[in-house]
Amino acid sequence: MYRFIISYEYRGITAELPLPPDKMTTKLKGNTKVIDLVNSGEITVLKDIGLREISFRVLLPKDETVGISAVSFNPPIYFLSLFRNIVADRKPLRLIILRDLPDGTSIFNGDINLSIDSYTVTENGGEEGDFYVDLNFKEYRSPEAAAAEISSSGETKEETVRETKKTAETYTVVSGDCLWNIAKAQLGSGEKYRELAKLNGLSYPYNILPGQVLKLS
Repeated sequence: MYRFIISYEYRGITAELPLPPDKMTTKLKGNTKVIDLVNSGEITVLKDIGLREISFRVLLPKDETVGISAVSFNPPIYFLSLFRNIVADRKPLRLIILRDLPDGTSIFNGDINLSIDSYTVTENGGEEGDFYVDLNFKEYRSPEAAAAEISSSGETKEETVRETKKTAETYTVVSGDCLWNIAKAQLGSGEKYRELAKLNGLSYPYNILPGQVLKLS
């Protein structure tokens, strides 16, 4: 089962799409440049890897019974407003993709910073109230990350700070939190959200409330 979670930290919003897309396309282009040298012909210069481009179509149903039953349902207008605000704010979002097998085993989860490049909303006759949204994202790389310096030990400054940061024993949930965000911020990896769920006796990892105190170790 796939789950798509949008985390928009600029407005403190974390929301799961009511239905996962039927398919998702990831496009990656190599940054190559051809230079024509006088008397020597053309040569190819291989540059740093390009930014990923992700696209998918999502259905925003008017009826909550159509979505995943365990997901807290948000109507189409909620997501349409969210997408518009993200574009207007000119801020990146995080797309968290959880890929779980029927037995609950996690096979490969994703967490990527993206910007919305464009999106198209479609309404079909006979399906009043349902909205189809074609979303096109581009991987977001901040200027700070692009200019990150490598230390003499081969680690980035960000990695060094993360290793020296003390891990608290508890964490108090705030509005917009999800277990994946908490695991990444407090434990260094969103993949550890299952450990947090087990440690705190959460049968459903997304069922957390503002003010709730979670044990981290």
